[in-house]
Amino acid sequence: MKNRAILAVDIGGSKYMTGLIRPDGTIIAQERRTWTAYTQPLIRAQLMQAISDMLLAHSDVEIAGGGATIPGLADPESGIWRSTEFMGIKDYAIATDFEREFSIPFFIENDGRACVLAERYFGAGQGCDNFLYITVSNGVGGGLFLNGRLHAGAFGNAGEIGQVVVVESGRLSDDGTAGTLEMYAATAGLVQNYIEAGGDRSEPDAGLNGEHIAALARAGYAPATEAFRLEGYYLGKAIAAVHNVLDLEKVILGGGLSLAFDLFKPSLVETVRTQTYKRTYESPEIAVTPLGYTGALFGAAALVLNR
Repeated sequence: MKNRAILAVDIGGSKYMTGLIRPDGTIIAQERRTWTAYTQPLIRAQLMQAISDMLLAHSDVEIAGGGATIPGLADPESGIWRSTEFMGIKDYAIATDFEREFSIPFFIENDGRACVLAERYFGAGQGCDNFLYITVSNGVGGGLFLNGRLHAGAFGNAGEIGQVVVVESGRLSDDGTAGTLEMYAATAGLVQNYIEAGGDRSEPDAGLNGEHIAALARAGYAPATEAFRLEGYYLGKAIAAVHNVLDLEKVILGGGLSLAFDLFKPSLVETVRTQTYKRTYESPEIAVTPLGYTGALFGAAALVLNR
């Protein structure tokens, strides 16, 4: 049906988005808003208002169901948003609340795992039964799609590749773990690699970030080029370790730093090739998500299709 769509809600740390997406991936509408305050009642009120406004503006669209991505701990079976500490959320039965308010079935999932489903239904994972999704931005996270289904693991935390150790006795993360991928390949890690390679520490107006270092690398500035070589090397080490265990068909990269894939692709591909068990077939294909910054919104829609 042309006017049948899924209500998608992407709950982020600084912003939230609502959208209407058809099962074929066509976006009918989307809207982005920023939070005015962080408390559970106020977050609920803001989400309710945004959804109501979206549905009212498109009252001619039949809603098949709703999905929401959660930036923190989520229990998809019970529909409870378990915890996001900096937002003040604790055990909020968001799916039941939304179902009661809008009279549609509602599903939730952690945002990283929802992005895995977004790739499977709408992105680079279509037709692929075994792949790893990695998001590389202010943090490094991920998820797994194995044997034709989302793989959550024994306790729901499978795919957290950012916690793979890539440097023995390396930089300490907040929890005291040394040398994790996140500490070397997330934006702060890239910046530190750039500085350690002798990069200019003076900041442009927008700050010293991945976009600025990428521009310097494309201009041929050696410390920036070295920072992106290391980006590929550390990501490649972690990917190779996972591939050796799971025998993947594909690895899909998302997040802001994936926009600079051309700068770190050579070292990433070479590291995966040299550090994986030699098989009679090629190493996993490395691809960049085609969904861009709407990945989590598509992920919210994919939760409905997956059920």
